[in-house]
Amino acid sequence: MITFDQLDAELSALQNPNTIKIFRNHGCPETLELYGLKIGDLKKIIRREKLNKNQELAIQLIESNNSDLIYLGLLAVDPKKLDVNQIEQWNSAFRETWTMLTSGLTSVVSKREDALTFARKWMKSDFDLTKSMGWQIFSEHIANLPEAEELLEFAKQNLQSETNRTRYSMNSYIIACGIYKDELYEKALEAANFVGKVHVDLGKTACKVPDAIPYIERARSRKK
Repeated sequence: MITFDQLDAELSALQNPNTIKIFRNHGCPETLELYGLKIGDLKKIIRREKLNKNQELAIQLIESNNSDLIYLGLLAVDPKKLDVNQIEQWNSAFRETWTMLTSGLTSVVSKREDALTFARKWMKSDFDLTKSMGWQIFSEHIANLPEAEELLEFAKQNLQSETNRTRYSMNSYIIACGIYKDELYEKALEAANFVGKVHVDLGKTACKVPDAIPYIERARSRKK
């Protein structure tokens, strides 16, 4: 069975300067080591080494100081075998890093039965990336979200006064309501119109914030 040191050495040998530059421009801080591997390459390693069956190693990867290793661990870890304190420790570790890690943690939490408990807590956080994760989880669970309409109204009234990445995730939540909740379609369009243009600092990238109304309409037309 492969070890942490062996995985670290393998990923180090595959490091890509061009991808490293892209990831730094997307917000990966200098405080984290970075090899610049693509997600597809990490998934190949998971399949090859059956990392999703090695919870101990996955956790060891997540608790390292290398962004690629952390993300590899987040892809491989079994969400159902984690306790709440462990997840909150990772939230504390990632909330001032960058969105790749918080998005990875969001994916882990979203697969748990108590995902909405985290979302309801995190949306009230003082940390931008933690709040953003809360709204991402709401979007992931939009189909069965009891307070979907209430949260849509909250996003409508508060998005423009929120912090940077939280604005992005709230905008995505409005879009999710418009696409996946037929009963909230009209209200999602009203919310998007009320909110107007959403500005988010996305670093030194060409990425843009989706315009909610045309995005919703295009997605719904494809569903027909």
